Amino acid sequence: MSDSPPEKPDDLNTPETLPALPPRVPTGLPGLDRILGGGLFQAGIYLIAGPPGSGKTILANQLCFYHVAAGGRAMYITLLAESHARMLGHLQTFSFFSADAVGQTLKYINGFKAIENEGLAGLLQLLRGAVREHRATLLVLDGMMTASVLARSGTDYKKFINELQTWAGMYGCTVLFLTSADLDGAGQPEHTMVDGICELGLERLDMKTMRKLTVHKFRGSGFAEGGHTYVITRDGLVIYPRLESLPLSQLPERANGKRLGTGIAALDRLMGGGLAYSSTTLFLGSSGSGKTIFGLHFLAAGAQAGEPGLLFGFFENPAEVIHKANRLGLGLDTLCERGDVTILWQPAAEQLLDALGERLLRTVRERGIKRLFIDGLVGFKEADHSGRLAGYFAVLAAELAVLGVTTIITEETRELFVREIQVPTPGVSAIFQNIIFFRQVEVEAELLRLLSVMKTRDSAHARALYQFDITDHGIEIGLPFQPSRNVLTGVSQLLAEGPPMSTGGKHEGER
Repeated sequence: MSDSPPEKPDDLNTPETLPALPPRVPTGLPGLDRILGGGLFQAGIYLIAGPPGSGKTILANQLCFYHVAAGGRAMYITLLAESHARMLGHLQTFSFFSADAVGQTLKYINGFKAIENEGLAGLLQLLRGAVREHRATLLVLDGMMTASVLARSGTDYKKFINELQTWAGMYGCTVLFLTSADLDGAGQPEHTMVDGICELGLERLDMKTMRKLTVHKFRGSGFAEGGHTYVITRDGLVIYPRLESLPLSQLPERANGKRLGTGIAALDRLMGGGLAYSSTTLFLGSSGSGKTIFGLHFLAAGAQAGEPGLLFGFFENPAEVIHKANRLGLGLDTLCERGDVTILWQPAAEQLLDALGERLLRTVRERGIKRLFIDGLVGFKEADHSGRLAGYFAVLAAELAVLGVTTIITEETRELFVREIQVPTPGVSAIFQNIIFFRQVEVEAELLRLLSVMKTRDSAHARALYQFDITDHGIEIGLPFQPSRNVLTGVSQLLAEGPPMSTGGKHEGER
């Protein structure tokens, strides 16, 4: 095959002569493909940059092994990098590694001698011959910083990249450059001439290090801009696109008037008939006020109605949750065994916000979940390191609504007894269609549990305070609670005289 590029038409101003976009080449990393809008473009040249230890070599090899497993052929060229034996020894610990591919559909070549003896022209000749003989459809050049340093001039370096682009297009070979050079150096030839730039970075957060991927450039397609977190696991790089950067599956459907029972008939009446279908509800209250038990009733009621449920929790492990529910006669162990209810538990510490969202939405889709109980907004809050929570939950709630999921989320007040009622997490209250407030108050040296419906969207609701008890049969809600004032503040005072407290006015915190 000749290395000369085919002749191109002189006039590209008519629809008949406009070239079509090349086909996509999936990377094999679902998160990265979502960020790029479907993968790389065939015969494109892409730069992967990042400091030592950021995972460039792992990512490039991961792409190579996926590419050959999907039927392609790959070449991995190193310049001044670790030896191939050492590299392959490290790669064997990853699940994507295949010894059968090495030396067959995936070949490794050291190109340093070629560039040392003959410069960039010698390296280019080596690359051409290797790609042609191996019929490679993916080429990795690991060590572009070395190539730029050994180039005789900036012009020679530009010509090298330009010629590489030309024959890569001829052979339909996609090319990846790996470099540890800083992207802040504006005007570098590889920055302006390549088809895409992806940066891997490390960000120190107190005693924790967060890995972040950013796509700075991607010709021919839109992409999810900004930073996206990733981790390095036994499976290689696992990339979590930032939830807010991705489009919704579709727009949520308009509310159809359907309501779901909470599993507690008295609460349904207080809310005007239950929870609106695909709505999001906040259970706000102090620790021990009964929020989790109300959520368990909600899931059990869904199982009886044929609506699969999911408990997504951070603090109580599945055994503890099942034991608590069984004491109330909810039979959660049986519901879990039948698959009517799923429990996903993860410790709140050392989590990534987008990893939590990805796991949650994947489970919802795979299991057809219709009722979701997130026990602990604080679990997401502790995974948020950049103040994203309000926007993040707005998108998460919208995606859940698209999937037809009715959601309850618990949030703890900062103190057991407070003078002012407020949602501890700023900015998230607007996403909730319903807010129910739980608390314990002291009345004559006795702690009582109370609840009030503080907000329902598009429906009337009871405005009184109601005492409730947790019994062996679950939740029992009594009559409106009236003999005290200042109950919402947790400092109850008996009325010595005069009429009972009106329940028609606004609660403190709504004024």
